[in-house]
Amino acid sequence: MRADISFTGDLLCYQTMTEKLNQNYDFCFKRANKLKNCDWLVGNLETPIANEELKYTFERYCFNSPVSFIEAMKRCGFNLLTLANNHAMDRDEQGILNTLENCHKAGFDTVGMYATKEERNTIYVKEIKGIKVAFVNYTYGVNSFAHKRFFKHKHMVNMFQPEETIKGSIHLLNSNEQIGEDLERVYFSGSDELETVTPYLEQLESDIKRAKEQADYVVMVMHSGGQYNDEVDPYSRFIAQKIKEYGADIIIGHHPHIIQRSVIDNGYLTTFSLGNLLDDPILVGEKPIDHTFNAVLHLTLCKDDGGNITASRQFSIYKVIVTDGMPQIIDSFDLYKEHPDEKLKEDILFFANRFADTYTITSVKERYDI
Repeated sequence: MRADISFTGDLLCYQTMTEKLNQNYDFCFKRANKLKNCDWLVGNLETPIANEELKYTFERYCFNSPVSFIEAMKRCGFNLLTLANNHAMDRDEQGILNTLENCHKAGFDTVGMYATKEERNTIYVKEIKGIKVAFVNYTYGVNSFAHKRFFKHKHMVNMFQPEETIKGSIHLLNSNEQIGEDLERVYFSGSDELETVTPYLEQLESDIKRAKEQADYVVMVMHSGGQYNDEVDPYSRFIAQKIKEYGADIIIGHHPHIIQRSVIDNGYLTTFSLGNLLDDPILVGEKPIDHTFNAVLHLTLCKDDGGNITASRQFSIYKVIVTDGMPQIIDSFDLYKEHPDEKLKEDILFFANRFADTYTITSVKERYDI
């Protein structure tokens, strides 16, 4: 038995995109048909789909996008949407309920966000080509520090820690130095804040262990980190280590919006950030590192007659380009075939080596081993 699963980075839908595209989001995806070349395609939807009455995005970092956005994603081949991320509460709890309803109507499976306690307590396991794969999805926060919205129903989004500003939470927009100090204070200094965060870690551990009991392979989709940070912050490294200890088989990371270095430890793969599969390069503007390149991870699982699972990993480098003033996703290999200039080659290889955390990749390819 063999199952091919691909994971993309964050999918964002800015106000400018909705205005420029007139909801014709197929334009963004029409050059990304190779994403369909797998049995199961997973993407992180980093916007509520909460209906027009809750107002479509009108602020830069507080989102709500039309149903037509996810309908275009469905036509592109996406099967599973991970929803536990820092924008989950951008339209409060009603936005969560509306998002779930719209995603399910559009034909998606979802994980990380839930309407009921019963749903939250049910491990999501998908049998893909005869292999049972569990997907667990958690986020570090939901931007409560900005919009001042806090959960009335804690089951609605899987959280590594309390909402920002609540006792025990660590704010990941701080410097890595400050995050390190906060991590030491909360988890290692004997502070009573540890009592606040312990139930979150216990739930995470329970979910992963129950997933191990029900599935052949457990994927942890982790939403954590500082935005546009070249280096992985101490909290994300800490929580990734916990996830590994609890028994997940692989960690897929989102949120920093750029490609970060992966870690392979005795064959165990932690990807801290795949980057943004889709955003608006014109709006985001200049950043310390180019945010238009992103990684798509291809996971191949094989199950032998004895039930043993082997996993191999490859990745592709994709890029967001601007065509007629609008963003489009394209495999960088295809882009390089069209425009084989030296600067593009240097950029592709830089991000391929960065993601794999090696400095040995020297040619532009469709897929790289990791």
